[in-house]
Amino acid sequence: MGALIFCGVLTLVLFWSVGAHNRLVRLRAEVIRQWGSVDAVWLRLLVRLQGGLAARQTLLGEAGAPELQVVQMASDQMLEALLQARMQPLDEAVQKQVISQHLQLVSEIRLLQQEVHDALRPDLEIALNRMRQTLPAAMIPYHVAVSAYNDALNMRPASWLAKRLNFKPAMRMDLTAAAN
Repeated sequence: MGALIFCGVLTLVLFWSVGAHNRLVRLRAEVIRQWGSVDAVWLRLLVRLQGGLAARQTLLGEAGAPELQVVQMASDQMLEALLQARMQPLDEAVQKQVISQHLQLVSEIRLLQQEVHDALRPDLEIALNRMRQTLPAAMIPYHVAVSAYNDALNMRPASWLAKRLNFKPAMRMDLTAAAN
């Protein structure tokens, strides 16, 4: 009788651990999927920005090229950070690098707005407005997925299983300071 109870408890623990593992993996995959959506929005914004800068650079010739190239370089660095985030979407250091590069890009665009002549200012303002409007909206499903995943990691007894599987919490990305 004791062996039967032991086998029953062991079976319950086994089914629970498989279910908890599957839930953690599913929530983790959802965070990565939602990050892909955010990445796509960022890429679309960067491609538009780079296309606009290249067109303006052609129109302005060599006179406006140095200022535009600084923003172009910041945009390229942002693309590189996004590439790293695509390869390691849950790595906190990589996510912090994305935020840092985003802040740098916004800063360079604002500096360029002050330095360039009036023909280029509206294009730069449009680029900043697109970032302010589309990035926070794209971040909402990502943050919901991150919250659900992190909550699941912190629940007991699933937190024990998460530690054994080396599942680390996902990072929320706050761009409100960068977007304003």
